[in-house]
Amino acid sequence: MFSFIYSRKDCTSEKNVADVTIVLNIWKRRYLKEQLESLYRQTILPKNIWILQCEEHTSIKKTIKKFPNIQYIHSSQDLKYFGRFSIANHIDTCYTWILDDDIIPSSSWIETCISSCSKYNAIICCNGRFIDKNDYTPEIAKWPGYLQTHFIGDARYPLGYNYCPKDTFVDYGCSSFFFKTEWIRHFWSIWPITFQTGEDIHLSATCMIRAGIPTVIPCQFSENDSGNITPAYSHDKHASWMREEFIPQRTMVLQYLINKGGWNPIYWKEPTPIIT
Repeated sequence: MFSFIYSRKDCTSEKNVADVTIVLNIWKRRYLKEQLESLYRQTILPKNIWILQCEEHTSIKKTIKKFPNIQYIHSSQDLKYFGRFSIANHIDTCYTWILDDDIIPSSSWIETCISSCSKYNAIICCNGRFIDKNDYTPEIAKWPGYLQTHFIGDARYPLGYNYCPKDTFVDYGCSSFFFKTEWIRHFWSIWPITFQTGEDIHLSATCMIRAGIPTVIPCQFSENDSGNITPAYSHDKHASWMREEFIPQRTMVLQYLINKGGWNPIYWKEPTPIIT
């Protein structure tokens, strides 16, 4: 039997340019110009920015022309949330950073992500979730104060930016996903039970199942170091968490990855793996 492990090149960066490819997914929201401005203000710039537009609900071509080094990918088919993770299979930089279309990071976020990813060998997200033992609906608040203890990074809405008092290991991240590109093979090594939702859960779960790679929410104290300075954007009419089918579909994803995939959330007993 032969064992072959493929690893991309070592993670090195030119001065002020990180070996990072950013993937932006565009559907109906209109925050692209603001996102791009925030990305070009980074203390360490990305090497590439790829924009994936599904269908054409908003015009973005004029915006793209105002910024250099943009690669534009258009799909007439709505590839939903998993399409951008398919795109990551074609990335050759050391790191991939996938952002939701409502995320505006502070100017130091790439720097924070590279440092934290290296320190913990972890997926780095701007917010994330804990799953209580035997709870398949962690995104439903169970008691007063639940959001503050289970929604890490984005529960303090009055602040107007993501806040996290210390580096925190979580079960899965949300909204902004920074990881070593080679880890995408773990994502696709377990086939999703649905393409309708759950890509955030799937990323953290598969990387943990296959390689013991955790998910970390870094310390964020202010707008100057926050992974998202506009959390209110996720409360608009396009927010997926407002859909009636959101919780039932994500419950199915959790049951699949935990009961059949052998995923072991932080507070759970160890399940028996079934998926191969």
